[in-house]
Amino acid sequence: MKSAEFDIKMPRAKKRPSAIGSLLGAALIISMAAQTALGQPPDLQWEKSFGGAGDERGLAIQETRDAGLIATGFTGSKGAGGRDILLIKTDKDGGLEWERTVGGPGRDEGWALVETKEGFVVAGVTDSWGSGKKDLLLVNTDSEGYERWKKTFGGAGDDWGVALLETKDGFVVAGVTTSSGSGGSDGWIVKTDPDGNGEWEVAIGGSKNDGFNSILETEDGYILTGTTESYGSGGKDLWIVRTDGNGEKIWEKTFGKGADERGNYILEAGGSLYAVGAAESGSYGGRDLFVVKTGKDGDKVWEGAYGGTGDDGGSSALAAKDGGIIVVGYTSSQGNGDTDLWLLKIDPEGEKVWERTFAGAGFDLGRSVVTTKDGGLAIVGWQRSAGSGSEDLWLLKTEKLQ
Repeated sequence: MKSAEFDIKMPRAKKRPSAIGSLLGAALIISMAAQTALGQPPDLQWEKSFGGAGDERGLAIQETRDAGLIATGFTGSKGAGGRDILLIKTDKDGGLEWERTVGGPGRDEGWALVETKEGFVVAGVTDSWGSGKKDLLLVNTDSEGYERWKKTFGGAGDDWGVALLETKDGFVVAGVTTSSGSGGSDGWIVKTDPDGNGEWEVAIGGSKNDGFNSILETEDGYILTGTTESYGSGGKDLWIVRTDGNGEKIWEKTFGKGADERGNYILEAGGSLYAVGAAESGSYGGRDLFVVKTGKDGDKVWEGAYGGTGDDGGSSALAAKDGGIIVVGYTSSQGNGDTDLWLLKIDPEGEKVWERTFAGAGFDLGRSVVTTKDGGLAIVGWQRSAGSGSEDLWLLKTEKLQ
């Protein structure tokens, strides 16, 4: 949402300010004080790009136990095939400690990762191995990024993993399947043991195309968000599904207004659920950041669209200390270039508290964000404004949040 602009002109003939001028000045001071009390967007501490002659993208990031960072995505510059999973480990200042690739002769991508006691686990998609066109790929590495095992899941169609959780007894992956289920594509949940062996899988969806992009563990099951064409008000709707501990659906909710709304990430903050994504039916431009706040039962508290005259959207989010959320995504409505990384804070009532863009002159996008031990944020995505190739993995670190 763009703030209003005011042009206040003081009268020339009077040396003393008018009552209206005094009131406007006082209001301005109060507004500035309130904004300071609510906090300010963090400054950039450092940024790094990683890549070669091909394309590299960063899709997920975590802070490691040693206060460093681990990111995954894919590379078109290195590895065994046309596109390989890329793992990059840095220190707390973004200095490269090591990088590894995992892949075969086809196209392989890492979409989510977790740090385990022994190393890392990455979930994504492969057409180098497996039983179908594309299969969900789960890779386990040691603490130096060297592969320990890999597993594939899927059937004759296209299947991929987008989100990953480590549970007390293994891993849960959420994504999309066209090999099983009811329609063209279905939301898909796969549960494994600690060694990546499949325990159960569930497809959830209707007669059209549906899929999951994010998963949250609860005390007795899971809550997921994604996009559905099978249910809702038409087109694509943001979709929230709650399941029990075996992946069986308990309830589902859809949010949309007849055009296209997508759910990209879900989280809990201040006792409520927030789903973050994008809406083609936005209030301002062609696409807006779309946020839905619900109770734990999925009933809507509010929904909001945020953006300008261009295309804007949200990719990931985290809980703020005051019960609101901090969202990372992209905007072409403001900033320096074609598309910029967009960071903004939204309070528990849906009001935008602050925002900041990071970018050069080209296309720059934020995909995943985490808090760090020093109170700042670490963000991964990709950029075309700088670096070695047409697209480079882009890693950013901010100063401490106020």
